[in-house]
Amino acid sequence: MQNYKKLGIEHFYKKDFKTAKMYFSLAYKKHKNKRLLNFIGLCDLALKSQKEAFFLFEFYLEHYKTRSIDKDFEKILASVEFKEEQNEEFEDGYALNYQDFLKSEEEIGFKKSFENVIYSGKLVIDNKEDFLEFLEKLFDNGYKDMTLNYIENASPYFWANERFIKLQKKLIGFKSDLKA
Repeated sequence: MQNYKKLGIEHFYKKDFKTAKMYFSLAYKKHKNKRLLNFIGLCDLALKSQKEAFFLFEFYLEHYKTRSIDKDFEKILASVEFKEEQNEEFEDGYALNYQDFLKSEEEIGFKKSFENVIYSGKLVIDNKEDFLEFLEKLFDNGYKDMTLNYIENASPYFWANERFIKLQKKLIGFKSDLKA
């Protein structure tokens, strides 16, 4: 009797992801097991992003015996797959400019648009006023720590800008609220 899961693992390590997926699928067909579906998902991910898939594969094998791994791993895998889908949309040096971000914000709201940008990692703001507007929106939508990080990094470029100084004062109030 063939151990399809073992064969799938062997082929995954050989970077033969299609064959590994086939073996994991055969194992799943034999024994409907949620963990085998995770292996199949890893094979799909490996076809797009080997490095991340190998990291997750090792992590999954290491924690395979842990009861709660399945639910946590599904979330991790879904998050990585979503990130990969977003990266595919922004391939070939394409980046989202701020005006396109604003259009997206009108359609789906700031938070969802910003989450999409976080996953893509490529928002281009080439105007100081737009950048300040973005920082204000970050702050107003609850991303205060992130706003603080941006302000700390950008302060040499905006030290005399009144709008920037007002935002800094808001953040100083936020920091003092945290200490209280």
